[in-house]
Amino acid sequence: MLIFHIVYTIALTISLVLSILVLVLVWLFHFGGMSYGYYKFHRRTVSNNLKELPGISIIKPLTCIDSNLYENLKTFFNIKYPRYEILFCVQEHNNDLINMVEGLRAQYPHVESQLFVGSQQYSPGDELSKSETTDIKNPKIFNMLSAYEKAQYPLFLISDSGLMMREDTLYDMALCMIDDVGLVHQMPFTCDRKGFAGSVEKVYFGTQHARMYMTINFIGINCVTGMSCLIRKETIDRVGGLKAFGNYIAEDYYIAYEVAKQGWKIRVAPIPALQNSGDYSLSIWIERMIRWCKLRMRLSPLAYIEPLQECFSSAILAGIVTNYLFEWNALVVAACHILLWFLFDYFMLRITQGGPLPFSKFEFAIAWLVRELSSFYIYFKAFTGSSTIRWRGKEYRLGSGTRAEEVQSSPLIPVPTIVVETIPTSPTPSSA
Repeated sequence: MLIFHIVYTIALTISLVLSILVLVLVWLFHFGGMSYGYYKFHRRTVSNNLKELPGISIIKPLTCIDSNLYENLKTFFNIKYPRYEILFCVQEHNNDLINMVEGLRAQYPHVESQLFVGSQQYSPGDELSKSETTDIKNPKIFNMLSAYEKAQYPLFLISDSGLMMREDTLYDMALCMIDDVGLVHQMPFTCDRKGFAGSVEKVYFGTQHARMYMTINFIGINCVTGMSCLIRKETIDRVGGLKAFGNYIAEDYYIAYEVAKQGWKIRVAPIPALQNSGDYSLSIWIERMIRWCKLRMRLSPLAYIEPLQECFSSAILAGIVTNYLFEWNALVVAACHILLWFLFDYFMLRITQGGPLPFSKFEFAIAWLVRELSSFYIYFKAFTGSSTIRWRGKEYRLGSGTRAEEVQSSPLIPVPTIVVETIPTSPTPSSA
């Protein structure tokens, strides 16, 4: 009986200590993410000499057309930056997509640009040689290889097709690329989009995702989302180019790892990445979150305890701990915890937005509640589901470290690459 009592006391003490530690860390992350976001977001840095800014090659991997793609791509032709080029990569031959890109290139002839169709360079009359990249599983990497090899500037920006860019964003990112920095990335956020699904996405990326993303980057842990990354090309050339990351789905994590491994620092840009895909809904968002969670599970075992840092689970934990230690009413403590969390999330979203929200406080409350409750379904599906994910129209089985094998894959057949170039102009601002 004495042994049982000792074991019970030790187990209870350990549980209390761990619970308190979790609560302290949760709120430190909350305060840390909000403070760093307030310090970092929407802050302008002014350069005295635009001519000293390095040239940038923007790589745009494209797969299909959605209702916002034209306007999104158009913003990249109106960037205020002295020297840059846009390298469009069409994954498979798509006449409508090619015509859209060609129309924009004709509309902005003063902007240096190239169009790549397929995965290897091709000239009429040449015979296709066997592709050296047939073993690459990541379709995004496969799509960008030719553009990467043709990039002429020392910095290159990987920018997903669903992003729109403000005219001064590239300038702000370049100013972050000081002498000891090797990679500058934008934190994922969203444009102001219509519909409740757009509100839920904005609440997620501007609250839970924002505070975790900013806190983790502040303490120096590798947390880079590859939808918009400005990278020193020399760092990737040293490891064999982009194809070195072709067997991983989470290529952004490994790119950032290699940059840091070479001694370079990684910085978050002052302007978040504005996702503006024309195809969005609650079901699409949930499936995306499940995929992201599965990837995190294979990158870090800490992903398995992520549910503890959610609002409702930590509220229950706070109620239990304070009731045991101080005999406070657990329901009152949990309710106060949730209310305080809700207010802090509202302030976090305003900081990330950099201005007024596109919806009312009531709609924020409903979207916030949906986001918080759906998180447990997302974790459950990720933890208990299969090791396969769907990405870019294909199904993959995840191995260790997000190594991927395409399910029922067929050999990659080289697609003829069409390269169309504009004649480089003098280095005047491309937005003129």
